[in-house]
Amino acid sequence: MTRTTSKPAIVRILTVVAALLIGGAYFSPIWWVSLKAPNYPAETFPDGIRIHFHVNGVFNGCTSQAAPKPGHSAAWGDEEGGLDCVEEMNIINHYIGMEPIEKGAQLEIMAAPYLFGLVGVMLAAFLFYAGPFWWGLPMSGIVIPAAFVIDYSAWLWYFGHNLHPWAAFSVKPFMPTVFGDGKVAQFFTYSYPHYGFGLLCAASLCLILALLLQRKALKD
Repeated sequence: MTRTTSKPAIVRILTVVAALLIGGAYFSPIWWVSLKAPNYPAETFPDGIRIHFHVNGVFNGCTSQAAPKPGHSAAWGDEEGGLDCVEEMNIINHYIGMEPIEKGAQLEIMAAPYLFGLVGVMLAAFLFYAGPFWWGLPMSGIVIPAAFVIDYSAWLWYFGHNLHPWAAFSVKPFMPTVFGDGKVAQFFTYSYPHYGFGLLCAASLCLILALLLQRKALKD
């Protein structure tokens, strides 16, 4: 068996599993953010003002309360056509002079299908190739979780440090919470990974293991 085709079966299995996990993550929420305040009571907004970040956009994360209020035939939000917390979040941000959420990561969102497709091609190549610079192929999938967090953090910094002076409420430039709980004005903020980020991390671990096993096989 030649060097360019030397590939242990376990390396190929791990690579295929990683590719499937990354593909699943593309269609899954990666991160979620929620705002809670007294003027958004839990009986109306059980999840707070919640949005979900995907690699291909920002989506509504709100659900209506489980049961209708007394005297109503449908839970509030359902009878109004559904809660749109992306729009609600933009309204809140507008009051402190922050840009609409859709302004962020526009290039990344447009490029996401092509970048993920490129990762898929590189992982497919890794199934067979073991020649020079072979390690660059699995690295394309390994770095995705870190790249997402870095990009996400950078955009949060941009939004928090580029507030418009016409805001109804004056807020000093700030760094929104990347991970964990925080507070801005009267709002309590929550920012945590969603299951899609777990898929990306699992894929990264699979590829790290595949890389190490392939490195050992080539040395042997």
